Amino acid sequence: MKKVINNIIIISTLLLCTLISAQSVQKNFINYQGVAKSDSGDILSEESINIQIAIKFGAPDIAASYVENHTITTSTNGVFALLIGNGTAVTGDFDTLQWGGIASYVTVSLNGAEIGTNELMAVPYAITSGDTRWVSNGNDIENINSGNVGIDRTPTAKLDINGDLKLENGTSANEISIDPTLGGNSNNAIPTERAVKTYVDNATATTTPVVFKVRGNGFAVKDLDANTTIETDIWDIRTYDTRNAFNTTTKRFVVPESGYYYLHAVVRQSNTVTTSFFRISFNVDTGIDFTQIVDGDDVKIDVSGIYFLNVGQEVFVSLRNFGAGDVRVDGTGSWFEGYKIN
Repeated sequence: MKKVINNIIIISTLLLCTLISAQSVQKNFINYQGVAKSDSGDILSEESINIQIAIKFGAPDIAASYVENHTITTSTNGVFALLIGNGTAVTGDFDTLQWGGIASYVTVSLNGAEIGTNELMAVPYAITSGDTRWVSNGNDIENINSGNVGIDRTPTAKLDINGDLKLENGTSANEISIDPTLGGNSNNAIPTERAVKTYVDNATATTTPVVFKVRGNGFAVKDLDANTTIETDIWDIRTYDTRNAFNTTTKRFVVPESGYYYLHAVVRQSNTVTTSFFRISFNVDTGIDFTQIVDGDDVKIDVSGIYFLNVGQEVFVSLRNFGAGDVRVDGTGSWFEGYKIN
């Protein structure tokens, strides 16, 4: 019986297997070839031998990620050849090995005896370049991966990038924004179609103008005692109120949106001639510059002006009697009106 074989002389460089023919599919195997000799140096001619291949990543002395066996017969010159990745798998999956990230090593055993371990250099990177997840189609590069692709992160979409996306011209982008107000005012955010549409719809929307007019009803409906000021809450009838802004319970105009408003009020007194003097004003006046004062000979007193009002602010009409005698106010012939200018 021949002595146990314990020596292999590698006579060729490990190579990525090339195309078998023009029509065949590229195989991601590693071509391995050598000469088998006995420990005394005799060539093993036409001998059946078992070669075990173990692939390791990171260090030569760690557990193998992939192990396979080959049963082959040497030539008359002791030459044998095999394809790493095409043997009988013992552990692991050759097709899913992660080549190119860290150093890779191959450990060779012959008939159960480990011969040695060598680092693989260019071959794993060649395998990576031949990975059919990325294929060339003319001037295009296509990815046939059925999952997601992540750059510097675990992907949650087909393409998930942790960082900026830069095109040939212009600035880079780092966000797909759904903000319908475009409030960030960023040069690095790309708004979605819905965000743009919502923003444009809101910006071009035609709002109902703010216009109101209310009036009183009846005669001598409100007392105005001497030397007193009252709120003229005699408005019982809404002629129009486009934004439903006049509160018919409190008899006040509640500002629906901030802006400049024109306001006008007319109050009619029941006494045709009195010795009193009256002042009419809006409660939003900060002084008496825009009030009106008339004497008791006038049946009607009115006031108007332009004011900046804040949303939610309440507006009412005040009436002051400077005289010593009491008077009464008519609803009929009195009104309160206004509209938003801008």
